[in-house]
Amino acid sequence: MKRRGFLKLGIVGGALLAVAGTTLAVLPGDRSVRPRVPLASLSEAQFAVLVALAARVVARTTADPLSVAHAVDTALRFAPPEVQKDLGLALGLLDNALVSLLTGGRPTPFTMLKEQQQDEALRRWGDSRLALLRSAYQGLRKLCLAAHYATPPAAAALGYTPSIAKPEPPAITARGPLVVDLAALRARDAVEMPPGSPAPVDGGTP
Repeated sequence: MKRRGFLKLGIVGGALLAVAGTTLAVLPGDRSVRPRVPLASLSEAQFAVLVALAARVVARTTADPLSVAHAVDTALRFAPPEVQKDLGLALGLLDNALVSLLTGGRPTPFTMLKEQQQDEALRRWGDSRLALLRSAYQGLRKLCLAAHYATPPAAAALGYTPSIAKPEPPAITARGPLVVDLAALRARDAVEMPPGSPAPVDGGTP
């Protein structure tokens, strides 16, 4: 992750953040989803929103949204503080009932919407004229997809296999691994071969 955050505010985006703490905005979302292990970076409220988001982003795959959210939470440990802060703000805005209303949706937190309504909310963010919402959508979406496709099963489903070949171990003898020193063999051959003898094959003796 880059050191700068992934949110682009702008004047209207800054105003949207300013009004996000009003009465309508603090309507509680669905917090029934619980992490499987202690969280490294996110709060439980942020984690619940991320799980709901991941469920829509990877809906057409075999991915487990809870696993995707945990992978993002783990990756955030290595992110700069401004990126962590921006991610928290983006998740808060996504589950904000007032923001939903102001952007053309229902006055309902994202985690309380039905799946189709969640998809519509994400489409509005992705197509929004506000740089804040577009950058938040793109940043959150990319994080979820990266967390999913970083797993071996997902990579294999795309036909990707690691290009790093595992080297073969050396032959084992009674005295330990057999390591052939070609330079030493050539030097020995040069000493033992009489003048005018044909050159040996690399790595062998005449």
